[in-house]
Amino acid sequence: MKIQHKVIHTILGLSLIVGVASCKKGFEELNKPYKDATVSTATPAGFFNNLAKRATEEDYTIYAGLFMPITNQQGVQNKNLPYINYITTFWRNYYQDLADYKQLLKLVSAAPNPGIYNDVKYMATILMSQKTLSMLDRYGDIPYSQAAIATEGSANYQPKYDKEESVYNSVLDDLKAAVEGVGGPNQSSIGTYESFLTNDFVAWKKFGNALRLRYAVRLSKTNLQTKAKGIIAEILGNPSTYPLPNDQDLTALYKSNFGSFPLVSIPNSPDYGDRYWYAFRELSVSNIRMSSNVFAKMSSTNADDGSGFFDPRYKVWFMPNNAGKWVPQPQNGSVQDGGTPYPNESTNSPKAPGTDPGNKFAVFNYYLVRDFQSFPYVIISEADVHFLKAEIYNQGIGVGADQALAETEYNAGMKASVNFWYTTVNSNTTAIWPTAAKPGPITQAQIDVFTSNPAVKFTAGDVAGNYRKIITQSWLASMFNAVETWCTVRRTGVTPKDATYTPVTYNRLPYPDDEKTNNLSNLNAIGGNVDANVQIAKKVYWMP
Repeated sequence: MKIQHKVIHTILGLSLIVGVASCKKGFEELNKPYKDATVSTATPAGFFNNLAKRATEEDYTIYAGLFMPITNQQGVQNKNLPYINYITTFWRNYYQDLADYKQLLKLVSAAPNPGIYNDVKYMATILMSQKTLSMLDRYGDIPYSQAAIATEGSANYQPKYDKEESVYNSVLDDLKAAVEGVGGPNQSSIGTYESFLTNDFVAWKKFGNALRLRYAVRLSKTNLQTKAKGIIAEILGNPSTYPLPNDQDLTALYKSNFGSFPLVSIPNSPDYGDRYWYAFRELSVSNIRMSSNVFAKMSSTNADDGSGFFDPRYKVWFMPNNAGKWVPQPQNGSVQDGGTPYPNESTNSPKAPGTDPGNKFAVFNYYLVRDFQSFPYVIISEADVHFLKAEIYNQGIGVGADQALAETEYNAGMKASVNFWYTTVNSNTTAIWPTAAKPGPITQAQIDVFTSNPAVKFTAGDVAGNYRKIITQSWLASMFNAVETWCTVRRTGVTPKDATYTPVTYNRLPYPDDEKTNNLSNLNAIGGNVDANVQIAKKVYWMP
């Protein structure tokens, strides 16, 4: 595989820069030269730090330009994104990270006392497990067991593809071991190298368990359903041993909403990425708007003055058009002449809102998508976990059905999502957000208005209807986690849709063209050497 025997050397070199920057107590012996073909002075701490910093490194252009429209979540003027140009980023980054992870494990294994490095190993395992599971969501079968070990010789340049079921089985076992083991006694600390959850091992357990619960639900109707339901029963039946985020902690959002928080992982850095803005200013997606489909799930009327909104998140996620009106773009793209919401100047910086008087549709909040210093890129949120639990209790997945518990978790999910976004915005101290533009703070009374609205409120005895409401709110809560939204759409089939809009069906992403050049025999072995349009129609393992 090209990325393994060509790119890996560069990545390992970058790892050295982080790994030798400083030495924390307990890692002295691991700072000695490591006897490997391409590694001379790398450390587990350095490799871990790379994994943490790249926890959510992706291509947001494909999010905004492909996933948001095809999941019926956003209206976009230019409907035909040349997706083939954007499918390789996550693939490439994943195998760079897998190489780092496997080198980390080798370093720990070679240490005189490997057991004292269990914490860094388990934290890295949780991060790597998440990345692997997300790869399966995107591509299906992937090179895994034999991948990312090209430094051990040319025989490893072309790894076989592992079946999805076997990778899920293996990774879920690894996650369980990591959750149970992290935070053990007599461990060496990696100090500030741990930039993801700042050495909070309870938070690490919550992160790992949240992932286990997500994929247990995802796999609950597959050949792995016995394992999946066992995981659900184990976690929900033993909350002290397998804790989940459930505290509405608004003082440290990153410890219950897991992902990349720039001001935590790379404090005061102006270079974190500005990722969402770059996606939104791409010519192919620069006119993305608030869609009529989303508008209908947040407002009880069609009033363009905003008086019908019952979901308070609209003020955080969106802005009215240049006339101050809340006019959504038709989801089906039937009306496309709507001006330019984010006019670009020659310096690649946007002009202020309201610049184009022809902009007639409500748009994504200008300040939110520009806020690269504090905008959170969440992998799994506390709201996501509550909605998973609501679905579990509503449907009786691995535990007895309980409508009362389902409703409690459902309401907690809506509250957690509202609190997360309002706290994120109102705790922001960067210059990007003018004070007058901040929509808050939120009150409990406003949340109560939201959760009691007939459009979202549970209906006693209506299991099917309540299930649809749970999935709808889960779909909305993952507004800025487009791959998870895509998973919800593919898995459930009940997310809100515009009946007049029929996007192309993407059940998976096609494999990068490099695989045909560098790993053809193994690609052929899984039937992956076919036209991209054929590949995207094939369902991933857990799809019904």
